[in-house]
Amino acid sequence: MSLPANERARLIDVLWDSLSSADVKAHEAAWAAEAERRIDAFDAGKLKAQDAQSVLSGLHKGLRK
Repeated sequence: MSLPANERARLIDVLWDSLSSADVKAHEAAWAAEAERRIDAFDAGKLKAQDAQSVLSGLHKGLRK
């Protein structure tokens, strides 16, 4: 976290590029499936939307633990 933002972004790129193509495709497929599951749950009324402020507040509280 002590690296400047541009160096952290570059590190992300290096790490991402180090993954094998099969790993990347598996992660992308898993995220796509999860996104579809959440959209379907929202459309069916099984998942409620939350405003951004509530989500960010919850994230901040979780990080403080």
